[in-house]
Amino acid sequence: MERHCLRVRHIAAELARSRGWEVDGEVLTVAAILHDIGLYPGASRGGVYTADGAALAREMLAAHGWTAERAQRCAEAIDRHHELRNQLGRGGEVEALRLADRVELGGGLLTCGLDRGWLRELNQAVPRRGLLGELVREVGRALRERPLTVPRIFWRS
Repeated sequence: MERHCLRVRHIAAELARSRGWEVDGEVLTVAAILHDIGLYPGASRGGVYTADGAALAREMLAAHGWTAERAQRCAEAIDRHHELRNQLGRGGEVEALRLADRVELGGGLLTCGLDRGWLRELNQAVPRRGLLGELVREVGRALRERPLTVPRIFWRS
């Protein structure tokens, strides 16, 4: 998952750069690192994993002196990284992370306008090895332990 988070960070930064979006690099980095943290038992609060990760980020970042605005932007990026609709209105970091996770999980089928050669180079530099097994294991755990929360990753009430 660490490599997945690193690839998402690189993809998000490239998406933002190519679209001319102004982003806070530190917010983008922390959001990319923490975007799936809510899947893990140590961070889970038993709810929707994206919301659990966002709550953890808000607490951690406030304790490290982040302003409320920056912590909220990071939490929004984590919480909304599976949204089906554009999130640019919430900030470039939020939309860049959403698209980057989609590109990363698409394994090259979806590019969101990025050059396939650039994506291949990224995957050579930061291999995808082990990602599928880790996702199956952790999403499977979420389906077993909190099945009613999984659809809410995509559809909010």
